[in-house]
Amino acid sequence: MRLTLTETQTLLESSALHWLAGNADAMRDASEPDKYWSMFAEMGWLALPHAEAVGGFGGGPIEVGLLMRALGRHRTGAAPYRNGVLMAARALDELGTRVQRDTWLAGLMAGEQRMAMAHAEPGQENPWRLPSTVATWNAHTRRWTLRGKKSMVVGAGNASAIIVSAAIHANPSRLGLFVLPINASGLASTPCSMADGNAAIDILLNDVTVDEAAQLGTDSAAAEVTDTFVALVGEALIASCWEATGAMRAALEATVSHVTQREQFGRTLASFQSVQHRLAEMAVCCEEAAAACELAALRVAADRRLACNAASMAKSCTSRAARYVAANAVQLHGGMGVSEELHVAGLFRLLTRFQLEDGHADWHAARLGAAMSVGDWRHSQTLLAPTTSIEPPVHKEETREWICN
Repeated sequence: MRLTLTETQTLLESSALHWLAGNADAMRDASEPDKYWSMFAEMGWLALPHAEAVGGFGGGPIEVGLLMRALGRHRTGAAPYRNGVLMAARALDELGTRVQRDTWLAGLMAGEQRMAMAHAEPGQENPWRLPSTVATWNAHTRRWTLRGKKSMVVGAGNASAIIVSAAIHANPSRLGLFVLPINASGLASTPCSMADGNAAIDILLNDVTVDEAAQLGTDSAAAEVTDTFVALVGEALIASCWEATGAMRAALEATVSHVTQREQFGRTLASFQSVQHRLAEMAVCCEEAAAACELAALRVAADRRLACNAASMAKSCTSRAARYVAANAVQLHGGMGVSEELHVAGLFRLLTRFQLEDGHADWHAARLGAAMSVGDWRHSQTLLAPTTSIEPPVHKEETREWICN
């Protein structure tokens, strides 16, 4: 499958690649890489996924994917972009009250304010699992109390607020989203780093209290909040897969360049048939992953209810391909493949982080298989329109209850 880009999409990708080619190294080496967030805003990337009605550019899964692929190729800013823009800002945009949107959205798109999504928890493999963090409503004080732990909150160190996902104590199957100041009383944060070097924090919520206005979706039905957030998680996961394809392609190109120059036994490494076979298989993996991401994005663009299944399909395929490409890129570089002086070492760490977060390949394959067994994904992985109901009532109820095992 080969996606044909529109003129606007081509311009978006080419401009992103051109800008990153000149700025990515400085961003990675800078002591304060977040200062470039305002430059992301100037490029229009922070407003890309938001609707034109609120000042955004109306970019869909394909446009977001193209940008993430460029960021992944240069291993720059994709993780905080995903957590801050694709998760936090979009949740605020789609579920926030008018007051909440007026307070935050313009500043977020302009890069003047920052926000991060605190959803992942220790030991959590299922990204759609109902959080263990609990929110309790006190009718007397009319305030919420939050208790729980959040792990690896990327980009929160420079954020002024975070959005915390929590189960509602009075109705454990209901999801709640709450905007918390990063310096809220009872909120303890511990700096940490992800496998690829991205800065993050672990958060402990010890009886953090917020008023009623802090909850997102108070004007929406509980089912709408859950359904929207489930879709956002799936779309963000697909975007991460696009990031991985950019890193995979960069790793392949770096490896090809290395083996065509490196000599052994009086010949270049590229002249050995075994090396050629490795490179060919790496190229096939890159194409397979790219096709899976394109298909997932097209599916979600056509029907957002497919986000969960499309994300599992893309993650399962891309993660397996990423493992092969990353391992062989290092193998063909030899010992220097893990030295920080080479770009391929950073790409290896990025792809390792990608494989480990939000559920591994086998988990997503098993989840997709379970969806197929109940008739939720009966059509083949092609661009043909589904001939059966996309989401039967049984699956809708399961999704709303976050039964995604």
